[in-house]
Amino acid sequence: MHDILNLISQFGPAIIFAGTFFEGEIFAIIGGFLAFRGSYSLEFMMALAFVGSFFGDLAVFLFARYSSNHRWVRPWREHRRFSKALRLVERYQAYFVIVNRYVYGLRMPGLIALGMSRIGLFRFLILNFIGAAIWASLFTTLGYVFGYSIQSLFAQVEVVERGILIALGVVVTGIVLYIGYRQWGPILKARGVIGTKTKRSEQDD
Repeated sequence: MHDILNLISQFGPAIIFAGTFFEGEIFAIIGGFLAFRGSYSLEFMMALAFVGSFFGDLAVFLFARYSSNHRWVRPWREHRRFSKALRLVERYQAYFVIVNRYVYGLRMPGLIALGMSRIGLFRFLILNFIGAAIWASLFTTLGYVFGYSIQSLFAQVEVVERGILIALGVVVTGIVLYIGYRQWGPILKARGVIGTKTKRSEQDD
């Protein structure tokens, strides 16, 4: 478990940027946790989460706007939530740009709907900037504030991990002994019987 934490700390900036670019909250929280551990500053982790979220959403928005018929976009347009997202976009443009990244399962179809809506690029950039700033600050701070709890969780996982490894070792050893007994037990027993018979015959003579 310490190896995993050290690996995350070593490649933290790349992990946080890529994670917030493609996915979301969990990586911003990890960034806050790394700040809590002292690996990086909280401001740096917030900035990375902001940049990743901002440019990730912008990339999907631009791709949907200028490549709406692309084979990667079409499946999302046929998604059952897409029509709902498009209706929400047209009705609550400003609100939707900011809130969309918080709704699980709606981020991608929501961004594609935004790209295909009538919202202007400049308006989207401003709203996306505000939304990404709020989002990155919120979830990175959560990771920092609850850093002690997260660290305790890692410690508990390490204890459980050791217990599992010990249990697996016992089970594997038992299986090996059982298989060995099944394979060699009869032979050893036969040799013991033969040895006993030989000793008895020598004593009779």
